[in-house]
Amino acid sequence: PPQGYLHSMFVHKDFQGKGIATLLLKEIERYAMENKIVRITSEVSITARPFFEKWGYTVEIEQKRKANQLCLTNYWMTKELI
Repeated sequence: PPQGYLHSMFVHKDFQGKGIATLLLKEIERYAMENKIVRITSEVSITARPFFEKWGYTVEIEQKRKANQLCLTNYWMTKELI
């Protein structure tokens, strides 16, 4: 079955907390379902994790990534659409 990957989604700090990310995510999910995509996956930051969990995404893997001599934690998250 077809699967989708959400590469990235950001809302400028001046516009956060206004429901924009929710509108974007719901539109992505609507588009995916219209195109018979059964699962969406994304690599999600620590700060974004609660947002995605709120909308039904679950952590599959916790990942440690090196970037510019920093060790960053992110999460491989998925949501089944049907």
